[in-house]
Amino acid sequence: MAIRERNLTNAKWSVLSSIKIVGIGVLQLSLLAQILQANELNLLAIAIVMLLVIDTLADRGFGNAIIRNKSLNNSDLSILYWGNVLCGMAIFAALFIGSDISSRIMNQPEMAIMLEMISVIFIIIPQGQHYRAILQRENQFSRIAFTETASVLAGLGITLFTVWLTPSVLCAIWGYLAMVSIRMLIYCYYGRSWFQPEYRFSLKSFANVRARNG
Repeated sequence: MAIRERNLTNAKWSVLSSIKIVGIGVLQLSLLAQILQANELNLLAIAIVMLLVIDTLADRGFGNAIIRNKSLNNSDLSILYWGNVLCGMAIFAALFIGSDISSRIMNQPEMAIMLEMISVIFIIIPQGQHYRAILQRENQFSRIAFTETASVLAGLGITLFTVWLTPSVLCAIWGYLAMVSIRMLIYCYYGRSWFQPEYRFSLKSFANVRARNG
């Protein structure tokens, strides 16, 4: 009975947090659409699409490997952790270096700084995702729901603050950076009970762990 009640509580938290996140997102976009000038709306649309793609693809299957296989030891988890972090840093470098070229191709000077800011997200996200997967594996859905809701609220707060200072399309990205940063910090705080990374890594061991847990 206790397990059933816990599952119902976790499900309730997940549903409520999803509703709150969607509602806050709609509010944020509506606010920005009303404040920004017409020529900035195209950039806002591009930024939103990029952020959605990042949230969808940033994990690259690392989280699923952790959730599916509860037999992974701390050494295997550490290898996946550092591999994910290094992949994120590689994407950061590619985006940051190519930001100026992309802005020239699309004839959008503001896109350079936008891409540079977005590239930083790939340094932050992998760490939080790793601990989120561990919490999900341990059925800590209430903590996950709290983290997602709190981070989205923090992102909204930063968006509103930057809009108040200087309205621009970058406000959405500042808000997103705040959201992923707060989310990462809370996940790391909660997840430390189950995992603390070892400072060891090799490409061969990373390939072996990935192959075993595909």
